[in-house]
Amino acid sequence: MYNFDKLLDRKGTDCLKWDMAEKVYGHEVIPLWIADMDFEVLPELQEAMIKRASHPSFGYTAAAPAYRENIIAWNKKRNGLEIAKEDILPVPGVVTAIAFALNALTKEGDQVLINTPVYNPFASTIKGSKRELVTSSLKLVDGKHVMDFADMEEKMKNGVKMMILCNPHNPIGRVWTKEELNQLVELCAKYNVYLFSDEIHSDIVYGGHKHCSILTVSDKAKEISFCAMAPSKTFNIAGLKSSMFIIQNPEIREKVSALINAYHIGIDLFAYKATEVVYGCGEKWVDELNEYLYENAKFVTEYCETKLPKVKTYVPEGTYLMWLDFSAYGLSQEELMTKLKDEANVGMNSGATYGEEGVGFARLNIGCPRSMLEKAMNQIKEAFDKL
Repeated sequence: MYNFDKLLDRKGTDCLKWDMAEKVYGHEVIPLWIADMDFEVLPELQEAMIKRASHPSFGYTAAAPAYRENIIAWNKKRNGLEIAKEDILPVPGVVTAIAFALNALTKEGDQVLINTPVYNPFASTIKGSKRELVTSSLKLVDGKHVMDFADMEEKMKNGVKMMILCNPHNPIGRVWTKEELNQLVELCAKYNVYLFSDEIHSDIVYGGHKHCSILTVSDKAKEISFCAMAPSKTFNIAGLKSSMFIIQNPEIREKVSALINAYHIGIDLFAYKATEVVYGCGEKWVDELNEYLYENAKFVTEYCETKLPKVKTYVPEGTYLMWLDFSAYGLSQEELMTKLKDEANVGMNSGATYGEEGVGFARLNIGCPRSMLEKAMNQIKEAFDKL
């Protein structure tokens, strides 16, 4: 039994979430913004890092066989995804992977499609790579966000070359079903669109839902699709820069690999070791983590229903991020975020960051001890009760 209730003091560790929060928000807040968690890491990971750091040599390092073997075993058992060793291309981050995919498979001026609201580096990386950003809004149908396939088809007809999918979705929290993904694959195949699936949150999925990797959908999916994943969100090791492409189409893999090699971009010895360790012995930790996060999500949902009824939210299907709708208060986005920051003293991400559909919303990170989350919710209630 792991103790996720333990309060972890991260100040003074050059922690972006805590040490940079005062610079970002202007004063001390409870930082529930950037997507990392305030839990101690898997004990075996800390032990492995200390052991490796104790050796007085940090030269060029190759991946041990267990690095790829454990990635393969983890995905086969938890996601039903069969991976070959050559399918794995290590990269420092998933956003780095997006940039490599764009530059390897499209050219300047090409159209790239995303579903908004969505993780904001999708848009900034597309624009930064001098590609044309095309958006398709998610629709709310019977209380659930879904892809607007008719709208997406219209966009693809006009020359889209690549689509970047967030699966599970940040910040909406959808875990796309195999049926939805199959429909998407068929649509992309029809218009010769590459499909990149960001699956960094794939291990954080709650009861009744199961992550479906894009590569398990069909043979056609393996031909036009590829994904990127990482242990970073799952095991709270974003600072170790250990992500990977999974590419099963040899032609796509060769193009992406050639660009990675041209830039000499890889991961370091601690990232190799961390990935090996967490995928090798972290399953029980993740199972308990998901149970804890699910209870956090239920706590926030019930809190809003009973004490903050104007704030609308729901238990996400996956991720440790929640999408809170404050629009009933009639505040501008700037007024909303100022009130959260200066009166509630809670740091959250502005919904508008993820697209115009996010105006009136804020993203809440529930990856923290429940006592911290309860304190933050109480502070939000106190601030908004004044309206």
